Formats: sequence, C-alpha cells, structure tokens
Amino acid sequence: MAKAKIGGLNRGLDFLIQDNKTFEHNQPEEVVNTGSIALIDINVIVPNPTQPRTDFDENAINELAESIKTLGIIQPLTLRKKDDKYEIISGERRYRASKIAGLTEVPAYITEADDSKALQMALVENIQREDLNSIEVAITYNRLIEECHLTQEELSTRLGKGRSTIANSLRLLRLPDQMQAALRNKVITEGQIRPLISLDDPNLQLDLFQKVLNYGLSARQVEMLVKDPDGYVFELEQKAQDEENGAENPDENPEDKKLMVKAARPKLSDEQKKLKKNFSDKFKVPVDLKLDSKGIYKLTFNLKSNEDYEKIIGILNNIQI
Repeated sequence: MAKAKIGGLNRGLDFLIQDNKTFEHNQPEEVVNTGSIALIDINVIVPNPTQPRTDFDENAINELAESIKTLGIIQPLTLRKKDDKYEIISGERRYRASKIAGLTEVPAYITEADDSKALQMALVENIQREDLNSIEVAITYNRLIEECHLTQEELSTRLGKGRSTIANSLRLLRLPDQMQAALRNKVITEGQIRPLISLDDPNLQLDLFQKVLNYGLSARQVEMLVKDPDGYVFELEQKAQDEENGAENPDENPEDKKLMVKAARPKLSDEQKKLKKNFSDKFKVPVDLKLDSKGIYKLTFNLKSNEDYEKIIGILNNIQI
C-alpha cells in the first residue's frame, strides 16, 4: 500500500498524530480502521444530512479552494464509516473547497460514532466556529438540547459558556421570522435586537424593530426606545428639528445629542440613494433626499447661484404632469 507524507496539522489534532506521520491511501474496496488518519477518495465522501451549518459563503469557499491548491489541506476532515461511504462529521467547507480545487482524495480522521454521537460531535464542532451568525448559534444550542438530550446546565459545562449566554441566545428563536432573518443576514446586531426580546407583543417588536432599522439606533438607544417607545421617537424628532433650527440646550450632553440627531435621521435604502443620484444627475445640482419617521420624503436642491435657480425653474417648467 502506497504511503504519502502530510504534515503541519492544526492544533487540536496534535494528539492524534506526530510529525512525519504517514497516511494510508484508501481504496474504495478497502476498510480503514477507526481512530486512524487516511487519504480518502473524495468520491466516497458524503455530506452529513443533519449538518448544523446551513449558510455557506461561496466566495469564502472559493478562496479556501485557492489556498488548498497552494498549501493543501492543513486540517483533516473528521469522517465516520456509513455503509459503503464516509460521512462528514466536521469539515464540510474543506470538502467542498477540495472538490473545487480538483483534489481526488483528502486527509481524514476516521472515528466511530453512532447517529447520536455523530450529531453531537458535529454540533459542538460547529458552535466553536467564529463566523456563525447569532441565529445559527441559537439553533445549534437548541439542537444540542433537543436532539442530544442535554440540559442548559450540561451544555454550559461542555461548551464553557455561561448559562445566561445560552439562555439569551435561545430566546432569539422566539423572535418573529423577519427579525431572525435580519440577524442571520447581519443587517442588525444581537446587541441591538436583545432589548426587543423582552417585549411580549410580536407586533410591537416588529414596529420597534423597523424604527431601529430606519433610525440606525445603537444598542443603548434601543434600550431607551423600549422603555418609552412613543416618547423616545418624539424626542428624536424634536432633537432633529431643534438641530436643524440651530436651537441649543446647554444642559444636554453633546455626545448624547450627537447620538440623538444621528438616530433621528432615517437611513436611505440603496433604492432611495439611487433616486437621490438620479435627481442630482437630472438637475445638475447637489440634491438632498430625506425621509422622516412618517415616511414622507423631503427633496432639497442646493443652489449656489441665480444661474442654478434659473436652470432648475426651467427644467421644472418643462415637465409635463
């Protein structure tokens, strides 16, 4: 049987192999002993149908494929024997990238695990990743509890996480789907959305969630919004109006005022920014487009001379309504 040297494994697998460890080239008809490292034919490897990770960044996988072409696979996959195939327990990104890179075989650690143990290993490995979004983390915690029959306390001990961390994460799964999608897509942070979890009314959650997006509120401002929704929004609008009119409050903290004024100006969407640019291109002058909390647009032409004014009037007079 042919042998091939592969070294430089990441921390965490050092206890499995030593430097200059050799790997067996596995043929489909051969059986690889569990607890060993082997080069496995990529065509006999199959993804885990219960894979806890649902979002794969294709660009990141393509970048990993380029790295694999240059450096090879640094950390072996973890597989288990499943009928006449090998099922992935951890390393699906490496598996996908290896296929793109054109590898015909990959280094893998073969372990023995029943369905329950394989699921638990996959979930624990997944939760230790640094690039998971908040909803993926919460779903993984929930699966470990529901499918692996762990209590929050047992999960806390195994993962080295505080019980409050796990409990707060699980509460994210009670949020309306729209809010979960925003977390999953990283449109909003967990810190911004956490104060909204305490609200029992889903409609109120969604209403305030939309205000958080429109105003670009910080986590601290969201806490203030939850305490007094109507009063805080009114205060935001008043702060913005006072700022535009040049009013000053000597007793106000300048930093708080800066936050208030910034938050009181809803952010424009990409479509609205495009509309603003179209106006500017059409009229050949700088244009401001603002959206207030009631959804009313305010279009302002910044005219620097009488010539600009005459030009705008001429264009407007020629518009047929």
